[in-house]
Amino acid sequence: MVKAVRLIDRYRLEERLAAGGMGTVYEATDERLNRRVAVKLLKEELAGDPLFVERFRREARAVAGLSHPNIASVFDYGAEDGRDFIVMELIEGHDLAELLRSGPLEPNRAAAIAAQSCDALAHAHDAGIVHRDVKPGNIIISDSDRVKVTDFGIARAIGETTLTAIGSVLGTAHYLAPEQASGESVGPGADQYAMGVVLFEMLTGVVPFSGTSPIGIAMQHVSDEMPAPSSVVPEVPATLDEVTARATAKVPSERYPDISAMASALRAGAPSGALAAGAAALGAAATAPLADPSGTQVMRPQSGWSPRRAGRGALAALVILALLALGLVASRLLSAPTESSKQAGGSRDRKQDQAAAKPSPTPSPTPSPSDTATPFALPSVVGSDYESAAQTLSDEGLVPVRIDDPEAEAPPEEVVDTDPDPGVEVSPGDSIDVVVAVPGPPEEDPGKGKGKDKNKSNDEGGEEGND
Repeated sequence: MVKAVRLIDRYRLEERLAAGGMGTVYEATDERLNRRVAVKLLKEELAGDPLFVERFRREARAVAGLSHPNIASVFDYGAEDGRDFIVMELIEGHDLAELLRSGPLEPNRAAAIAAQSCDALAHAHDAGIVHRDVKPGNIIISDSDRVKVTDFGIARAIGETTLTAIGSVLGTAHYLAPEQASGESVGPGADQYAMGVVLFEMLTGVVPFSGTSPIGIAMQHVSDEMPAPSSVVPEVPATLDEVTARATAKVPSERYPDISAMASALRAGAPSGALAAGAAALGAAATAPLADPSGTQVMRPQSGWSPRRAGRGALAALVILALLALGLVASRLLSAPTESSKQAGGSRDRKQDQAAAKPSPTPSPTPSPSDTATPFALPSVVGSDYESAAQTLSDEGLVPVRIDDPEAEAPPEEVVDTDPDPGVEVSPGDSIDVVVAVPGPPEEDPGKGKGKDKNKSNDEGGEEGND
């Protein structure tokens, strides 16, 4: 709990909901309007970094201009004592990443959630904003299955010059569009591709590509054929196989003309009941076209190696390796996952899940070595500093995901917990949440005002967000 911290003498921070790479989200009360809100506070150590401050402010500016029932609303942004913050809608529910820890969703529910997410992204695209970080952690689901897309932390206007160094790749590796992974120009098609990957994960419970490093995963998105969801879960209807295939086409021009068309295809192709489509229907799906609102017909891509894709993959690999040499790609991709599972919209139900992490390896046409690796007990890194812990996990072929905890009673940078717990069986390629102690917001001075002290805040308004 946060003790009586207030921002600009108006927003009282109460409970920490989540922490990410750029900021921490708190449940709070707007004392002027007497309503519950979520407040995202830029990390104190980033307050002096102009790049992060500007990205934080762009989130506020981008989302403040959007008004849609499937987008978490921004109410206010500001700064106090040099630390920026964003005030937004408090959403009751769970992020999609939490729901997927229990396994895949029924096809009709997956299609409905994906369609609402597409509606939100379509509204952003119409306003000239590309999200660029679509993933389950940034999609909140209410108890009635109402969707809210959040965390436009690396979004930017279509055609706007990126704030990052040339060639820097942003976003989470598992959901990167090929053009995004290659450092090319990113447009609305990148959000559509990511939404196709999210749909695949909802239908199967796993991501289509896995590996021991973000770079390796990104390269698979560039060169490897996307498996059909029904190759993992045979009960998935052929129509949803088709939506996934078209949305994740390697070339943006081969995807739906816009993400609204994808939403229409999802609603037209979703099963009317629970699991649908028998073996015969799935067998015929290899040649069955999917009706598309644009009037065209989409054929499921045939599996196998394509010389054109092989050449494109080799070229992209060179680009990515060059970026790695510059030291840009790895730092961005490694920091993104911590932000991904933390919702800017916040939810009082979202607590640190200590259940065993879901394995990420997924069946694909060409299995990677990690797919058949022998499971082993997770080594304990609790008590060590994060840098040493991350190196230990990486040496075991695991992917450390940093989660900052301002409330941990331990020296800064000390690892206080992992998810899964030490000793739990894991496999190479699995993501491991590493909870790290960091300095938290200061407590209020009981001698000031109403017995409460003002929180160290950010400079003028912004959030980690919407580009």
